[in-house]
Amino acid sequence: MNIRVLALENNENCAPRIKNSHSSRRRAFGTNITNVAFPSKAEIQDSKDPSYLGEYANDIYNYLHQTETIYLPRPGYMSIQETINEKMRSILIDWLVEVHHKFKLVEETLFLTVNIVDRYLEKTQVIRENLQLVGVSSMLIACKYEEIYAPEIKDFIYITDSAYTAEKVLETENNILRCLCFNLTTPSTFRFLQRYARVCEIDEYSFNFARYLIELALVEYKFLKYKPSNIAASAMYLTQKILKNCSRSLSEQTTNTDAEIRVCAKDLAIVLQRAENFTLQAVRKKFMHQKYFEVAKLQVKI
Repeated sequence: MNIRVLALENNENCAPRIKNSHSSRRRAFGTNITNVAFPSKAEIQDSKDPSYLGEYANDIYNYLHQTETIYLPRPGYMSIQETINEKMRSILIDWLVEVHHKFKLVEETLFLTVNIVDRYLEKTQVIRENLQLVGVSSMLIACKYEEIYAPEIKDFIYITDSAYTAEKVLETENNILRCLCFNLTTPSTFRFLQRYARVCEIDEYSFNFARYLIELALVEYKFLKYKPSNIAASAMYLTQKILKNCSRSLSEQTTNTDAEIRVCAKDLAIVLQRAENFTLQAVRKKFMHQKYFEVAKLQVKI
């Protein structure tokens, strides 16, 4: 599939006037916890910060566990597609990871984008030439939902090398929203990982390593068979095993059984081991940056 992957590293290749979403304004439910010290469990419970919601945290996450499967794509949905396949999906998601990183979007935007792509492809046959169009339209929707300052349509047209018109992007955006009945609120793997990280009181390096694992899973079609909470719990489990620096257990915070976590963690370990030599490198390159503590450089033997 000829999806254009543009060289966005240089300033001259960046779309003009993209607004940086990392504003000084704080979001109650979107705080970037990689840039702050992790509070203790007691601090979370006593905090007045609405992003911690200590008094209601258990009720909120119990609800998220109960609802996480409502808007999940069906594993094996690719069987309805005639001109695209699992590999093409992986190429698209890898490219979207790169776009997301270059636009400096919040983490939830990426996970919502992939969820929208998969749910739309589950219900609608898409020709090969329009797969990238579905990707940018899904990210546009996710940006409007999650970002304070969303990129404009012209920015998405630019990154596709003007392969599509603004009218076509808007038309596809409308088709996707109608197909999904405008249901966009769904618990993401990242949201569960934030919860587990706080409860386990892990350090920033460990948190970013776990983030690396769940983004590697995003690219892989086979991880659609796992619930977001399972992937997050498995990433935490594998991080604990590799880095050996977590003092708390997840047993009381997840509805997933130990067996379910170990099965998913095994698949994560396989993806992690092959990451260095994998054809698709957007996630690994992203986590080579100092911002993410260069966790992708860690040599792991499992």
